[in-house]
Amino acid sequence: MKPSTKHQAPSQYFCLMQPNLSASWLLQRAMSAKQQTDVPEDFINELLYANFSCMQRLGDPVLRPFLQDVVQFGALSKTLGLVMLTRPQILPSIFKQVGVPVLLDWSRHFLMLGYYTFLATFADPIVRSFLNTLPSKTSFRWKQHLEAWKYGAGLDYKL
Repeated sequence: MKPSTKHQAPSQYFCLMQPNLSASWLLQRAMSAKQQTDVPEDFINELLYANFSCMQRLGDPVLRPFLQDVVQFGALSKTLGLVMLTRPQILPSIFKQVGVPVLLDWSRHFLMLGYYTFLATFADPIVRSFLNTLPSKTSFRWKQHLEAWKYGAGLDYKL
């Protein structure tokens, strides 16, 4: 007997990607100790120092969300860019620690973080203006998308 799906919402509307969460795993991976690696033993401390120094230079809008485990595209982009400009010597160790395939895979999550930020910032106001003209079921589904974009971009955090 097939279960009734009449009153169940389609899972496709609730299983949207959350790139703010998935983009943070590279940070965890880079800072985890590995056996048999040829990176300097003080690499993790150096990486933490480089990241926090750059975030501190960039100010509270970058540092405070990160300290509360909120990953945002703008803040992450600025931090990564400043680390690359001010501490380029750390990049080879990052590649050794996490590996090129992992960095390439992570890039997909980073791009999705940017995409969700774009959607939450620019598409949300347009879609929201039409919600009251849609049938309630369709309006509900779109509201779920809007919330997923906002949360997935880390834009639910207020400074």
